[in-house]
Amino acid sequence: MLRNYLKIAWKVLKRNPFFTFVSLFGISLTIAILLVLAALIDHALGAHYPETFRDRTLNVLRVRMDNGKDGSWQEQASFYYLDHYVKQLKTPEVVALISHGELTNTFVGNKKLSLTLKYTCENFWKANDFDFLEGRPYDKQQIDNNEYVAVISEATRDAYFGKGQKAAGQWIETDNTRYRVSGVVRNVSQARFITFSDIYAPYNTSKSNLEEKIFLGPYFGIILARSKSDLPRIREEFQSMVSRIEIPPLEDWRKEYKFLVSKVSTPYEMIASTVFGEDNSPVAKLTAILVTAMVLFMSLPALNLVNLNSSRIMERSSEIGVRKAFGATSSTLVVQFIVENILLTLVGGIIALVLAAGILEWVEGSGLIPYASLSINFRIFLVAVILCFFFGILSGVLPAFQMSKLKIVNALKDHEL
Repeated sequence: MLRNYLKIAWKVLKRNPFFTFVSLFGISLTIAILLVLAALIDHALGAHYPETFRDRTLNVLRVRMDNGKDGSWQEQASFYYLDHYVKQLKTPEVVALISHGELTNTFVGNKKLSLTLKYTCENFWKANDFDFLEGRPYDKQQIDNNEYVAVISEATRDAYFGKGQKAAGQWIETDNTRYRVSGVVRNVSQARFITFSDIYAPYNTSKSNLEEKIFLGPYFGIILARSKSDLPRIREEFQSMVSRIEIPPLEDWRKEYKFLVSKVSTPYEMIASTVFGEDNSPVAKLTAILVTAMVLFMSLPALNLVNLNSSRIMERSSEIGVRKAFGATSSTLVVQFIVENILLTLVGGIIALVLAAGILEWVEGSGLIPYASLSINFRIFLVAVILCFFFGILSGVLPAFQMSKLKIVNALKDHEL
């Protein structure tokens, strides 16, 4: 039965090339734009290099000090907080930390390079899956020995030492500090705001006071679970740990802040809480807004396609009348028309995939997102399939029911006229 529906649908699409072209144009353009947006969101939030463990990763992205009344003070986490408290969690496989990026300057001949420098611990290389082009990461022993070593990006190597030149074991100087290059990693997209950097150095080489007993500072925490199923237990252990922290007396204007508020979150949860606050289900709200925006964006072309489909039905009234006269039920006709519409949207979806791939290749080559690697992966392909079926059903149901309600006599009479 389905095979016959598909044969009929294909013949109908070839019968009116102009209608098919207009319909495919609207469908493919709409789906292509949505696929590009989905690919950009996936690139920023999905499990991509070097954060391939993201499905079992939580982050400590913000810490808030509260006075218990109407005042709060919020920043990233301090080294002291992450090292003395978060790193002591028992459930995670590993806890790592990385600082907020600092802009540093270095010179190659008369050319000035502005590079992003971040400080990390040895666990940073275990919590992420970096691709080392040469050398290796620094380890705990090197940090304990206060060695000035660093891992640099491929782009930094090419700019400082020369394209493709060996860098491991050589020295790089930035802001009057010399580091021996321990390894070179493949470039990280700037959309990965936590793991992106040009230079990674051990935390002990920073000039800040790491032992100051404060809780707010320039660091992020990365918590890697042994498996995805451990994430709820990590959240519970983390909140239990926070509840037991006693805030030491602070000096000057900070003394009124006596309560610590800290949570672990995914990047998506962080965006949701930034927009809607940490209370009242921010993730559900953000998801609802994104889904609503997608539906509204698809509604206009879907309505246009409904009008085109309705016009096409009137041209096929004789066909409908004849089929009903030979015993075709209304439900059979509805299913047939929806199958035709879904086939049309699937063809449009194939065109949309090609268009989206071309747009993403252009965005990647343009450098709008430095070091981005944009492509149509399995997740985006699955989104395309879902959009095709959704679009096909959304724009096909109403005309299908209109068609099924045509009376045999009226349908044949309209054809005679």
